[in-house]
Amino acid sequence: MPLDFTNPHEFSCFGTLHPDHLVNWSFGDAHVEWELTGLFSGPGTYTTVPLDAETDMHYLPGAPGATNTVAEHLAARYGFDGLDIRGPVHFTGPSGETDRALGVAPDAFDVLYARVKDICATLGVRTWCKLHPSDTVSVRYTDLERGDVYWFLNSPHRFQYFQDLPADSKTLEFIPDARYLVCDDEETFIAYGTYQCRADRAPAGYWQRTGNQLLSA
Repeated sequence: MPLDFTNPHEFSCFGTLHPDHLVNWSFGDAHVEWELTGLFSGPGTYTTVPLDAETDMHYLPGAPGATNTVAEHLAARYGFDGLDIRGPVHFTGPSGETDRALGVAPDAFDVLYARVKDICATLGVRTWCKLHPSDTVSVRYTDLERGDVYWFLNSPHRFQYFQDLPADSKTLEFIPDARYLVCDDEETFIAYGTYQCRADRAPAGYWQRTGNQLLSA
C-alpha cells in the first residue's frame, strides 16, 4: 500500500467497480487528487452521485455495455433509486461540484466497502479484485500443485509434495494441521493455513479459487 510516509496515518482510497464485478481499489497519499473528466472515454458528460457527505460515485449516463448491477443497488441504498448505470463507476471523496476530487477517507471507505460487500451477498455475486503484480496476496498452501514455484525469502523452490510431521513433533501440539512442504531442491518448510506472496508469484490455484485478475505489469 503506497502511503505518504511523512504522515503514514493520512491516506485515502479511489475505487473503480466494473459491471463484471471486477473492482480496483487504489490506496495512497491523502493529498492525491483525481481529474474526473479523464476517467471516462467516449461522448457525454459524467454524472456524480453524492452517496454521502464523504463519498461520491461517478458514472457516464448512456454508456454502452452491461448494467452495473452492484452500482445500481448501491445507489439505491443511498436513496438514488431507478438509475440506469452501465459501465464502470468510480468512487472518490467529495468533489464539491468541481472536476477534481481527493480519495475516500479511511473511515468512509470502511463504510463503503461494507455496503458493497453486503449488496454483493444479497445479490449472490462476488467482486473480484484487479491486482498489480507487486500486490501481496494470501495463498492457501493447498492451492499448490506439484511443480508450482513456492517463493521463500525471495528465492524460488519447486513444490513436490506434502509430508506429515513426526507424531511426537512439538509443532503439532500448537498447530495440529502443520505439514512439511517438500521441494525438488530438498528444501523443506513448515506449511499450514496460508502464506503471503506477490500476486505475480501466486499459483494457479489462487486465481481459480478467488477469481481475482492479475493486471499486466
